[in-house]
Amino acid sequence: MPDDDHQPLSRDRGPARVAAGATANNGDQRPPRIFISYRRSDSAGWARALFDKLAARFDADSIFFDAVTLQPGTRWLQDIRAQGAACDAFLAVIGPRWAPAMRERWAGSDEDHVRSEIELALRSASGVRLIVPVLVGDATVPGPREVPPTIKPLLARQRVDLRPADWDADVDALIDMLARMPSDSPRDVDAAVDDAEGEASPSEPRPQIAPRPDGSHFDELVRLMLEDGAVVPFVGPGANSSDRADRWRDVESGRLPDAEELAVYLAQKLGLPEVPADLAYAAQYMAVARGPGDLYRELRRALMQRCPPTSSERFLAQLPATLQELGLEPRYQLIVTTNYDDALERAFEDAEEPYDLAVYMASGEDRDKFVHLPFDGEPRVVTVANTYRDFPTDALGELDRTVIMKIHGAVDGSRGPYEWHDNYVITEDDYIDYLSRGPVASVVPQQLLAKLRESHFLFVGYTMRDWHLRVFLHRLFRQQLPNNSWAIQRSPERVDDRFWRRMGVDLFQIELADYVSLLKQHLAGFAQSTR
Repeated sequence: MPDDDHQPLSRDRGPARVAAGATANNGDQRPPRIFISYRRSDSAGWARALFDKLAARFDADSIFFDAVTLQPGTRWLQDIRAQGAACDAFLAVIGPRWAPAMRERWAGSDEDHVRSEIELALRSASGVRLIVPVLVGDATVPGPREVPPTIKPLLARQRVDLRPADWDADVDALIDMLARMPSDSPRDVDAAVDDAEGEASPSEPRPQIAPRPDGSHFDELVRLMLEDGAVVPFVGPGANSSDRADRWRDVESGRLPDAEELAVYLAQKLGLPEVPADLAYAAQYMAVARGPGDLYRELRRALMQRCPPTSSERFLAQLPATLQELGLEPRYQLIVTTNYDDALERAFEDAEEPYDLAVYMASGEDRDKFVHLPFDGEPRVVTVANTYRDFPTDALGELDRTVIMKIHGAVDGSRGPYEWHDNYVITEDDYIDYLSRGPVASVVPQQLLAKLRESHFLFVGYTMRDWHLRVFLHRLFRQQLPNNSWAIQRSPERVDDRFWRRMGVDLFQIELADYVSLLKQHLAGFAQSTR
C-alpha cells in the first residue's frame, strides 16, 4: 500500500483532457512530461489544484500525479520512481510542513518516498531536464540545515512561488514556462527557469552496459534466500553513496563517503596536485608523508560520524522482521562487508534486530585474528579458526541469528570489555601484509568459511576498481566463485562486465535503492503465493 505521502485522494480524472497527442503551443512537439512531487500531509490540496490547472492546458496523461495516475493493482512505488526518472519537468511542491516532515522521517527509521523521488530526479543520470521547487501556501524556502544533505541541491534551483492571492496568474506563468520548454532539449535544471547566462551542458545518457534484473532473477534470488538460506550479501563502499545524488565533500556533509570520495578527501588533506581515486594509494601516501597517526585521525573524522544508514542497510536489518510480517519463516544471513564504518551495525540496532559481529583485527595484540562479538555473550578471540564453533549456527550450518563479518577491520569500537583502535586494512602495505598471511582457513572461522563456500553471493556497492574485494575472494576461491552470484551497479563500465563474468557473476545495472524496492515487492509476492 502507498504510504501517507502517496495514498490516492480520489480516482476521478479531474478536468476534461485535451485530445491524446495534443500539444501546448509548442508546434508539433509532444507536451512535456511533468511529475508532481508533494507530501500529502503538507500540500495535497495545493498539488491537486496545480494538477487540475496543468491538465487543463496539457494532455493529462503526460502529467504524473499519484492521486490520479496510480490505478488499483499497480506497483505504486516502482511506478512512481519510473515516472520520476523519465519526466521532462519535476515539480517539487513545498508547503509549510514539507521540511519539518522530511526531517522527522530522516531522523527516524521510516522510508521517505518524497525524499527518494527528489534524490532520483537530482541524479545527473536521471534525464530530468527541469527541476523546480514550487512553494505553496505561503511556504518559505527551507534553510540548508533544515533538510537532509541529499536534498540541498534542490534548494539551489530557482523557485516558483504560487501565492494564494495570485494563484491563477502565478500558475499561468509556470505553465507558460513549461510550454516553452522544447521536448527534445538537453537537461537544463536552472536556465529554463531564470534564463541564467550560459548554456547548461547536456548530461550524457548512461550507457546500458548490463541488463536490468528481471522477474526470473528475483524469483531465483528469493527462492535461494527463503528456501535454502544460501545468499550472502557482500556490502561495499559504494553502498554509502547509493541513496544520494550529490558528491560527499567533507565530514560535515551528514553522510558517509564511498571509497573514491574518501580517497579524494585524504588527497586534498595532503595537497596532492593529482587526486587519486584509489583509497589504498591515498592512505599509503598519507601514512608515509604524515605518519599513521594523521591517517587514523582523518579516518576517524570521516568514518565515525553518526550518519543515517542507507536504504540497503536498513533492508538487511529489517529482513527477519519483514519475513515474519509476511508470514514467512525468518531467515538469518551472513553479511560480509569491507566497509570500516558502523552504519550497518547501527541499522540493526535501530531495527532492534540481534546480530553477532566478527571483526578482523589488523592491529593490537589479536592482530591477524577474528574476534567474535556475540549479541548475548562475552567477546571471544578466534585463536584457532578451524576448531572455533561458537557462532550461532544449527546442526545443518544455518544461522540462528545474523552475523556481520567485517573482513578488513573496523572503526574504533568496543563490545563489553573488548576494545579496538586504529584497526584498518587500508594502505598498500596493509594489503601486502594481508596477502602474505597463511592459508585463509587459518584466519577465517571455519563455521563462516563453510557458509561462504556453499552460498551464492550478492555484491552491492562494488566495482572492478575495488581490488581489495578481489584480494579476499582470490584467497578464498582463486579465480572462480563456487556458485551462481550477482553484482548490482549503478553505472558499470565494460571492464566491470568482463571482470564479473570472469568471476562467474551476473552483473545487473540498476540503482541500488530501486533494486531493494523491487526485491521487497518480490518478497511480498512470494509470501502471497505461498499462502
